[in-house]
Amino acid sequence: MNTVSINLVTWNGAKYIINCLDSVFNQTYTDFSLMIIDNGSTDETLSYITDKYPQLKIVKHKENLGFAKAHNQAIHWSRSKYVLLLNQDMILEPDYLKNLVSFMEKMPEVGAVTGKLRKLHEGEKTNYIDSVGINIYKKHKVEELGAGEQDEGQYDAITEVFGVSGALPLIRRQALESVMENNQFFDEDFFNYKEDVDLSYRLRYLGWKIYKVPTALAYHERSLAASDSSTFHKIKINRKKRSSFSNYLSYRNHLYFLIKNLPERTLNYLFPVIAYEISKFIYILFFESRNLKALPEVWQNRHKFIAKRKTRKEKQKIQNAEIEKWFYEYKQ
Repeated sequence: MNTVSINLVTWNGAKYIINCLDSVFNQTYTDFSLMIIDNGSTDETLSYITDKYPQLKIVKHKENLGFAKAHNQAIHWSRSKYVLLLNQDMILEPDYLKNLVSFMEKMPEVGAVTGKLRKLHEGEKTNYIDSVGINIYKKHKVEELGAGEQDEGQYDAITEVFGVSGALPLIRRQALESVMENNQFFDEDFFNYKEDVDLSYRLRYLGWKIYKVPTALAYHERSLAASDSSTFHKIKINRKKRSSFSNYLSYRNHLYFLIKNLPERTLNYLFPVIAYEISKFIYILFFESRNLKALPEVWQNRHKFIAKRKTRKEKQKIQNAEIEKWFYEYKQ
């Protein structure tokens, strides 16, 4: 068994897929296997892969199972020490995998790690940051750390971050197995979006550390835009870039995430969370009223997520204060 299993979930990614695969096979670290799971692509994704790389085997689903379920399948079907989650719209620099594996081998307490992701724009590499990890605020607004900033080396230090984006993290299998619930690593009720935040939270509850290693560099043409959202106008612009289904899932899954993971009630952050959720509700009421259908769905499933919360609390190994130290503005 190879040290790393690279799990690539594809869905209508014809315009990205060959550049992505070329960058994988150009890695200087070669002790990896590649598993491709296609979520019912209807474009030329599969034909492009088989034409350029006929030796690759592809698990083909007839429908879109979502990010969480497809990656759960891939993780179960491998036995590697590490798992690299790969989005189809990524281009990896040659040393990406080598630098992350080298770091993880020296740091057994680290459960997940990410490199520095810069933005792709229409296939061209830019000097703008896409993500160097996940940042979380007291009000539980979650952002891609550094998103939209010009890369001037401000994130080049190897440091802990709250969590990792699902776009291209390297995760220790032991850490994944420690948080597994109902035979799931990622929570399949999320389908797509926010499952990476949920996983990061659960890893931290079990005491795993999460780092960014910016010497590992890759480029991402993210379909769900990660940009500055510091003002109402910018938030509105960013949400218009997404499909209505993406906005619906993002809103619904954030509520699932809060029910499942928010620490026991502490006024220090509970009031900011409530205020933030009220402001989001008002925004959706006036600008995205179709997404209000998420609320009865969350209410209907509340008992399921309360049960998941109970299971998570039973496994928790750290004090809430260890989680709460991340509920602030970004600290260098």
